[in-house]
Amino acid sequence: MNYWEFKHSIKEKKFSPVYLFTGEEKFLMEEALEEIKKARFKNANYVAFFADEISWDNLVPYLESPSLLGDQLIVIRHAQELKDQNMPKKLDLLFKRLTNTCIVFMANAEEEKAKRMSYAKYIPPEGLVEFTKFRADALRRWIKEKFQEKGKSIDEESIYFLSINYADKIGILMQEIEKICAFVGERNEVTIEDLKKVLATQEVAFYTFLDALLRRDFLIAFSGIDALWSEGVYPQVILEIVIKQIRQLLRINALLKDGYSSDEIKEKLGLHPFVVKKSIEALTKYTAAELMEIYFLLRQVDMDYKTTSKDQRILIEKVILKLGRKVS
Repeated sequence: MNYWEFKHSIKEKKFSPVYLFTGEEKFLMEEALEEIKKARFKNANYVAFFADEISWDNLVPYLESPSLLGDQLIVIRHAQELKDQNMPKKLDLLFKRLTNTCIVFMANAEEEKAKRMSYAKYIPPEGLVEFTKFRADALRRWIKEKFQEKGKSIDEESIYFLSINYADKIGILMQEIEKICAFVGERNEVTIEDLKKVLATQEVAFYTFLDALLRRDFLIAFSGIDALWSEGVYPQVILEIVIKQIRQLLRINALLKDGYSSDEIKEKLGLHPFVVKKSIEALTKYTAAELMEIYFLLRQVDMDYKTTSKDQRILIEKVILKLGRKVS
């Protein structure tokens, strides 16, 4: 079961007596635990263990008899450390007999897969939940849902902004969503301008820089570079951003010439609809020959970065000036 399937099961009030959480997304795992608490065990007796500090002897009493205190939620963290020693032979039967008790085993790291834990085979399929890194489309869905939960709507440009800047920092992303919602107050709509006022300088600079590249606005692009430089972003990182952007424009341009629609391009390249729309608009400012010329220039700059002692900032600024050569 993945994150979305788990969310649906909780919404439908379908609970497993035993869960095993695995995967690298620790934030989502903690969020899932809170979902179980709120939906079924809000007033339950809560007991938590670290697996390396206990044995099965400590858990068996919770498995063998129902709690006299009502519902109870037992959480075992770092569950991959729980040894097989003294593991009950009829563990599957004990799991099935749980009534007012729910046990959650949490093995929260990428390498801690369920197959490495012998007791995993006794956990029902609906209790095996894997919290993997979100794909781009799933992350955008998650962002939209989080704002909806707070009574806010957010436009596609803002979703894209958040998804590219916080793809590998979902815990921090949640904190930023809280800040944004607090900033807009009673207003229901969240816009890109709200994000620019609230979020960190580096994230805003990245977005400003990318947007300027698409529009061939070299003056704004220079401002973006200044901000990125002052934030300590390496020149090689900035160059890689530009190369990726131009390569993406080349691919979209080729697909358009082959007769692909914007929806087909989105599916083929796995891009956000907003990105495809902006890229198609950008292609009205470039010829195919210009894109190829700029791309080869970027490759040469990349080689100069690695093989010469030329000033890296000057090298990247020359490319930006090339980009802005025909701005109207």
